[in-house]
Amino acid sequence: MKKIMIIGALFVVFFLGQVAAAPVAQHLIDSVPPHAVLIHLDEWFASHPAKEGASRGEIVFESPRTTAALTANRDAKGLGRHIHTTVDELICVYKGAGEMYVNGKWVPVKAGDFFVCPRGVAHATRAAAGGELLYISIFTPPQPKVGNDRVMIDG
Repeated sequence: MKKIMIIGALFVVFFLGQVAAAPVAQHLIDSVPPHAVLIHLDEWFASHPAKEGASRGEIVFESPRTTAALTANRDAKGLGRHIHTTVDELICVYKGAGEMYVNGKWVPVKAGDFFVCPRGVAHATRAAAGGELLYISIFTPPQPKVGNDRVMIDG
């Protein structure tokens, strides 16, 4: 009897584990891609290099609530100071070194730094001369598909 109880309990645990592990809210998924994402950053950046003097970014996840992008930046000039009119931007420096325009001045950044920029606040990112800056950007909510919420400050 004890063996039957143990086998029955194991069956119930296994069955519940299978049910609990299965997706239960497919109708809620509205993202691209429509599944969980695990990215090995070293591998991703190795296969998506930026050319000297350029920046290369790619959206790796997008939903109506947020966008995540990975950027390899080898541009010492950078995009230029700008603001976003509708989104907050969060940047986590993964590797390399460069500068970010923060609260009116250029500040050195390196791997491990995390930058939070509310909409309407001027900011910019540039790689160190001759170097590379690899970072993760999160926009929340996502930038609009129509129009542009980025307003350039420097011509």
